[in-house]
Amino acid sequence: MFVGPGDGTLACACGRVLIAGYDPARFLGVAIRCGGCAEVTATPALPAGRAPPAAVVVAETVAEPRTATATLPADVHVAGRIEYDRIAALYLPHTPPDNVYRISADVLDRVAAWHEAAIGAPLPDGVVTGDDPFAGSMQHALAWAVAHLRGRLRADSWASRESEASSAAATNVAAFLHFVRTWSHHPLFPAMATTAAERGFSLHGLAPFAAAHCLAQQGNRIGFPTPKEVPGRIGFLYVAAGPSGMVAVHPEVFDRFEYPHGRAWTPAELQAAVSEVVQRAQGRINLKHPGILLLSPGVALGGYDEALIEAVKTAVQSAGRRNRGLMAVAPIVLRMQDTPDPQAVRFGYGLFPILNRHYRGETLAGAAG
Repeated sequence: MFVGPGDGTLACACGRVLIAGYDPARFLGVAIRCGGCAEVTATPALPAGRAPPAAVVVAETVAEPRTATATLPADVHVAGRIEYDRIAALYLPHTPPDNVYRISADVLDRVAAWHEAAIGAPLPDGVVTGDDPFAGSMQHALAWAVAHLRGRLRADSWASRESEASSAAATNVAAFLHFVRTWSHHPLFPAMATTAAERGFSLHGLAPFAAAHCLAQQGNRIGFPTPKEVPGRIGFLYVAAGPSGMVAVHPEVFDRFEYPHGRAWTPAELQAAVSEVVQRAQGRINLKHPGILLLSPGVALGGYDEALIEAVKTAVQSAGRRNRGLMAVAPIVLRMQDTPDPQAVRFGYGLFPILNRHYRGETLAGAAG
């Protein structure tokens, strides 16, 4: 049936050779019915704890006899349909059935409990002062958000959009809840949580995983490098490019105009800042190391998201010819909507990859999970 790049042989009990050049790691849960005796021989499933391969061909269940031998390239694996679906359920993000998050004392208690379960440490005490309602948000966004909202819940009445501070706090809590619901099943979730915790579970800390979710929803195969340590840290992600190639997606915090700590923006200043970031990315994204630049702008006001996307289009058009290893620049922005419930937020992301039409980079073979 197959000729692989391995050194072994998989034979039926009757002696017929089913796979020449057999390597068990390259044939995952593949069941083959012998054409001579009709016995079924199955290869092992993906071992627990091992990341799935990047390049996979699915062996569909068919009743018709196969009359030709398939020779596998060295970087391609074969998975049976049942095994492939099992692996996908483990590693693909789970889109929450709804995206409305109502803030309550019980919800904030669950946030604190999930933080401790994911990190192994209690949620820090958030700093809230009357002089600056955003004080403490830079040190630990989630802790500040929980502390701010606990204070507001003690008031006679409050609403998630009553002020910029309450809106930001509710957004931070919703972003954390969305992250947990989307990724907590993933075998690498401890590393994801550790990575996001380094930025206090801010929107910037969660941006790589939000982008991975969006890319998967757009039909891409995505993955993460397996950290060498436990739980480790995830500095970037992969997106599949072709049947066997992977392109790295590099996050970049773009907070120059982020509210409330950034400065006010103008279209000209925004264009200049985006162009600078895209040009600077050539040091790590180039023909030798092709990739995608992921921009995390946080929250800014006054039509900023739309202006940012237009600025990225202009910057890619200008820099794309000079950097042909840059596949795309992808800003990820919030997509918030009002709800009838004043104490709830409707939370989501939008990812807008701007492709570089001059891209000529070679894709990278590698494992991702």
